[in-house]
Amino acid sequence: MFRLFRGCVLFAVFHVIFAQGQFPPSLPPNIPQKCLGPPPAVEKPHECCPIPPFFTDEDFADCGFQKLDDSDPDAKPRGPPDCSKQLCMLKKYELLNEDEDIDEEAITKFLDDWAAKNEEFQAAADAAKQRCIGKNLFGPPQICEANKIVFCVSSTIFDKCPTWQETEGCTTLRTHMDDCRPPFPN
Repeated sequence: MFRLFRGCVLFAVFHVIFAQGQFPPSLPPNIPQKCLGPPPAVEKPHECCPIPPFFTDEDFADCGFQKLDDSDPDAKPRGPPDCSKQLCMLKKYELLNEDEDIDEEAITKFLDDWAAKNEEFQAAADAAKQRCIGKNLFGPPQICEANKIVFCVSSTIFDKCPTWQETEGCTTLRTHMDDCRPPFPN
């Protein structure tokens, strides 16, 4: 239902960055040309890694996320979700502090609890905590911190996926991800 959101936030953010021609000011040097654009087309990239849900469908609906229809490519939203929607989700799960800033301790506990229920994803959750918590997160300044943390966690778990599907499209996507990872800091 909301698998596209969970698995493809990475692709939406890259699409926004590259479609607007606004590169983050600190892109690493010597990036291969193929890594400056979106990854190769995969019909349903979210199916490459079946990630267990972080949030309930009801919470997504309560926060204004609309169910995505895989059969209608024109219905897919462009760019990252409205920050108010991400803030709503983070508030529902008490992942913000009183000032509505990211609560790093709460997110760490949330990921620990999620990984305890989804043991095969423990290493991926640990990588997400290391890469995303307490860091200056990647992305253009117009993307809010709530979107950046959700993007960082979901894309890290997607990247470190223990249940990766070995279809032709997923293998092509994995190769692209592996080839384009080295220039970017962890």
